[in-house]
Amino acid sequence: MSTTFLPVLVSLEDLDPRDESALILDDFAGGLAVGYAIGPEFRSLLTWNHLTEWGVRRTYVRQYAYECLAKWAVDAQVVGQPPALMISFGGWESSVLLVDDFWDRLAAQVPGELIVGVPARDVVIITGTGSGPGLEKVRRGVDRLFYAGGRGLLSRDLLVWRRGWEVWRSHALPR
Repeated sequence: MSTTFLPVLVSLEDLDPRDESALILDDFAGGLAVGYAIGPEFRSLLTWNHLTEWGVRRTYVRQYAYECLAKWAVDAQVVGQPPALMISFGGWESSVLLVDDFWDRLAAQVPGELIVGVPARDVVIITGTGSGPGLEKVRRGVDRLFYAGGRGLLSRDLLVWRRGWEVWRSHALPR
């Protein structure tokens, strides 16, 4: 069995402070961090103890995880119809936010700046700032998932792509 790693988004709000200090985490945006799921099962996140036990460096794991994601991300698909689209990527849809080339290509296909809602690990909803109906659909989708509750919730914030992700602060919807 070969160990692989997948970079995954993690909600800092949901982490126990003891877990947060034990896990290998990198900054992201909107109360999210990047953790590293250990595969092939990807059920647990990489800890500092794992690094020590296995004798590997954090930089190696990060590079290897992103290389694995880049290879697998060719299977990520945009599905649905405008004004709001979704990502399909085998339950790890939020990890696609970490593939810059994917978003650079997609940004030209939406009206205005690229906006995503990433309410859960397996849900990414996409639109553009130039689509009022799309923004309403994304906001409503995020709100519904958080209202329903459950495991794997990530962020209530909408994110905007600006050659990197930022929390989108504009609340004025175009008509």
